[in-house]
Amino acid sequence: EGVEQIPGLPEREKSAANLAHPVALNSVTSNAAPNFGAGFAPFFLPMAMFIGAMIIWMLIKPLQTRPVLGGLGALRTVLASYWPGALIAVAQVVVMYLVAQFGLGLDAAHPLGLFGFMLLISAAFLALIQMLNAVLGVAVGRVITLAVLMVQIVASGGIYPVQTTATAAQILHPVDPLGYAVNGMRQLISGGVDDPRAWATVGFL
Repeated sequence: EGVEQIPGLPEREKSAANLAHPVALNSVTSNAAPNFGAGFAPFFLPMAMFIGAMIIWMLIKPLQTRPVLGGLGALRTVLASYWPGALIAVAQVVVMYLVAQFGLGLDAAHPLGLFGFMLLISAAFLALIQMLNAVLGVAVGRVITLAVLMVQIVASGGIYPVQTTATAAQILHPVDPLGYAVNGMRQLISGGVDDPRAWATVGFL
């Protein structure tokens, strides 16, 4: 009786197909990264800008002597010390942008926006590191800056989604400057600036 109940070959093949593929998958990708480099550039470029800002304040004093001796106010003293470093940072961004966009074929969805955002990232990192060196002293400031970089790398979500990282990294992510830089760069390289989070990155930096 059991043999008589075995379905015929056409039904068997249909059943096997249904069991092997029980769900039909329709995937839609928004703002896809065209290649591996475009996927990692939003992480490595801001990290390079942070390291570049670290090196700038190794070459230049975070608070110049001349403005202090000239009796300038605190804000003017900070800005007078900031601008020489900012000029070097702009040159750094220009070189990085040209190499990535034209030398390596990054082909960003919003090239002008990307360049402007890179300038903003570099300016923010430069100010942050200047503050650490000026407030804590150059020796301690450099050590803390390295520590800040390490924490930012883990909490930024640049390599792995932040939701898959440790709880501490997830807690720090909302105040991680590198994380905002990575998110903004992703949207400018691959597209998606109509997302309000793109403007949130600008506001935070």
